[in-house]
Amino acid sequence: MCGRYVLYDELDEIDHFLGVMERHGEYHPSYNIAPSNVMPVAFAGEGGRRMLESMHWGFMGWQPKPGESPFLPINTRDDSVAKKPMWTKAFAERRCIIPANGFYEWTGTKGNKTPHYIYPKGEPLFGFAGLYSDLAPDNRPARRSYSIITTSPNQVMEKIHDRMPVILHPSEFGKWLDPAQHDPGYLQEFLQPFPDDGLQEHIVSKAVGNVRNNEPGLIAKADLFG
Repeated sequence: MCGRYVLYDELDEIDHFLGVMERHGEYHPSYNIAPSNVMPVAFAGEGGRRMLESMHWGFMGWQPKPGESPFLPINTRDDSVAKKPMWTKAFAERRCIIPANGFYEWTGTKGNKTPHYIYPKGEPLFGFAGLYSDLAPDNRPARRSYSIITTSPNQVMEKIHDRMPVILHPSEFGKWLDPAQHDPGYLQEFLQPFPDDGLQEHIVSKAVGNVRNNEPGLIAKADLFG
């Protein structure tokens, strides 16, 4: 699972990392991005032009009936993208990349969980593989929504959690977003655990558990003896 992440870089740096040509929507850096937040997502627009647009985190697969609460999953399992009807069309036609400086995951038991911050080694940003929908909740300032694809953990993550976000290498961005590519077998090859030597992590303050907390200090290494 990936239920919290971080994005604080300037838009120009995000554009450069993702090869974005055009952007839409507002962007506010956040050190505690939570489900239902609206954050930048890259996808291939008209003619394959790479766009960056603010989307709602929580994939809206269909328009709910009046009075019905929408189903808005924030993650998509790698073993579901080519099998479950909710995901197959998006996997073939609406793939995206979610920029992030890092993400959080927790260890421990309920009531005594320890948060970890996981971030890239040797790269300024991550590019999570995702799927997007052309629908979004009416009460959110976005016209599209997205989900982050997860896979099995690498050796760094398996000590923390049994799932991790799919992280693409920059050399894979163009192939993943290619609007002419629809073959699920080919696309499934991108959904692999990130190399062990590409991640680093440390324990952070439990303050990150409260979504109202949002400041740079959240990603700092916790003083366990202070």
